[in-house]
Amino acid sequence: MSDWYLLARIHVVHPERTAVSAVLELHADTNPAAAVVPGQEIGLHLSVVPSGAPYRAYGYIFDDIAAEHATMTDLHGLGHLPNGRYATYAGGDEPRAVTAVLRVNDDAAEGAVLLPRVCVGVMSYAGEKLVSSAQITDAGFRVRRARVPGRALAIPPGGYAVLGPDPEAAAAGMRVVGVGLARYGTVTAVPDGSVTYTGVPGASGYDRFSVCYENQAGHRDWSEVTVYAGDVGATPGLLPGARTR
Repeated sequence: MSDWYLLARIHVVHPERTAVSAVLELHADTNPAAAVVPGQEIGLHLSVVPSGAPYRAYGYIFDDIAAEHATMTDLHGLGHLPNGRYATYAGGDEPRAVTAVLRVNDDAAEGAVLLPRVCVGVMSYAGEKLVSSAQITDAGFRVRRARVPGRALAIPPGGYAVLGPDPEAAAAGMRVVGVGLARYGTVTAVPDGSVTYTGVPGASGYDRFSVCYENQAGHRDWSEVTVYAGDVGATPGLLPGARTR
């Protein structure tokens, strides 16, 4: 499973029959070190490996991971129990592996945490009370809604600038769908994502406006553009971010 990332691993041993035990591992096909975005699907792989031939070895994922910011779908071998757990089981010494998909909700909040909580239990014979491990959490995911950083441009007094498509936004599958009004100058956008700012004839100073980006799932983010009209060479610290005239 070289393309999978370990989220949690836990081991339980029967206190009276120590040869009876089980190990649960939960993996994901998405690196927990990277942020996830609304609409993203995360593949989950849950394995239960019994030893000592228990009657049952149960593996659980608690459903609070999907309470508000995500939804569990495609439950291949996982059952959803009334007590708030997704569960599967193995018997004897035969391991069992099941899969599911955790989908980040479209309205998931910025900074929301998806942290799976798991446990594993064994029954050495039918009718015995389940011997369960502690409930643990280890690695999870943080939601980051698509963000387009602000940009800056500089023009001579009364000039104009063309702000080309943002490369980071384009790489994230986002496109320009609108622009806000500038305080002083005029702003226009064309279908290729380029935005033109035209300054007030003869005027100098600062202005600003916003650009609206939308991704393929329909999520929008506004990014602010700061404009300086004046002698750029005489103003230290300013870095032009667009073609100017």
